[in-house]
Amino acid sequence: MEKVNVLISTYNGEKYITAQIDSILNQTYTNLRIYVRDDGSTDQTVSILKTYEKRNQIVLLEGENVGFGRSFMQLLQYAEDGDYWAFCDQDDIWDSHKLDKAVKQLKSMPDTEPNLYFHNFFLTDENMNITGTYRNCIPDYSFQMAITECLHMGFATVFNSRFRELMLKGDITQIPSHDWWAELIAMEFGNVYTDDYIGARHRRLDVSVSGNGLGSRIKWFFGALKGSSEIPELAKEFLHVFGNEMKLKDKEVLEWFVMERCSIKKILKKFFYGRRWRTSLTSELVLRFLMLAGKI
Repeated sequence: MEKVNVLISTYNGEKYITAQIDSILNQTYTNLRIYVRDDGSTDQTVSILKTYEKRNQIVLLEGENVGFGRSFMQLLQYAEDGDYWAFCDQDDIWDSHKLDKAVKQLKSMPDTEPNLYFHNFFLTDENMNITGTYRNCIPDYSFQMAITECLHMGFATVFNSRFRELMLKGDITQIPSHDWWAELIAMEFGNVYTDDYIGARHRRLDVSVSGNGLGSRIKWFFGALKGSSEIPELAKEFLHVFGNEMKLKDKEVLEWFVMERCSIKKILKKFFYGRRWRTSLTSELVLRFLMLAGKI
């Protein structure tokens, strides 16, 4: 029976982490191991996690605050023994059949190739009341779009060992977003299977890393204006690691986003690019403004 490693990075998650871990322990697929890295919490998260550790239900790693992306990448590096890996947020609830469905699908795909399984999910408010459904069926989604928008969110993915190998080719200190890094790899080199099955309930909170509320969007916008967008950093590392293996057209577009190679010519190429960068029109307009300003 194939082994699945579930990877959770926590940070001040005392309010929700128990429900999340319990939903993983209640999976119908039983050959799994939960690895949790705490990213410097200041609340009672670590105390809660140690209760699970004492029961031998999780492997706990404690560390300094390095950010969610680098924290997840450290977990991915640490959890070596396994067949499949699954990222997991600290404040969601998984359906009990999630890993069963993921493993069955991944087993049907060629294991010598990098394979990524993705399921759809319910969007909920803080109290797990359903507010919508996320279905990742985007026509003509491409690597070029993946440069600026991550649609396969990490907590809804499970992947095989070949995919993990490609992820770990990067310098984990240079990868600010683990799921966006996975997205780029999936769209350039991988096989992606999108399951219409609803595999989780996902809380959308402005305080969450994956929050999609107005507060999160405003924070991202002003951060990008200050030059802290993760897009150029990811582009630089991906080009450094995989530049010689990429499709030439994808490599050319990716080079537009490496800031030290930025020029007026590249800014204008991005701004006047004839295809959509993002699925939301509002987000598209904001992104093109940031491109014209030389921030992305």
